[in-house]
Amino acid sequence: MEYLADTVALVRHLTGHPAIGREAARVLRAADAGHHRIYVSTITLMEVMYLSEAKRIPIRLRELLDMISSSINYEIVPVSADIVLAASEVDDVPELHDRIIVGTAKWLGVPLLTRDEVMQASRHVHTIW
Repeated sequence: MEYLADTVALVRHLTGHPAIGREAARVLRAADAGHHRIYVSTITLMEVMYLSEAKRIPIRLRELLDMISSSINYEIVPVSADIVLAASEVDDVPELHDRIIVGTAKWLGVPLLTRDEVMQASRHVHTIW
């Protein structure tokens, strides 16, 4: 299967953080074993850059990019005009970055791995945590 991972899900998985949802952890471990494809939005890359520079997360952007480039099961999804159009229909997620993440999952037609309650409540996407 294919999934989109939001920033929290991806960072917690890669750093071995224990506060990750059981189902999201299972999906990400299976992806690491070659059973699923995980999409990563460029919005997530921007958030990792920002949070890393602010010393709020223990992983750096370069580490994340190296991991993604060395894996056939992870793929970066650029924010395109089509994704912005999909996000424009997401009227139940007010925060811009989260709205683009939901719009990306909607545009891809894949479940979203997230613990964010606002994104989980969105009627525009199926979420897993």
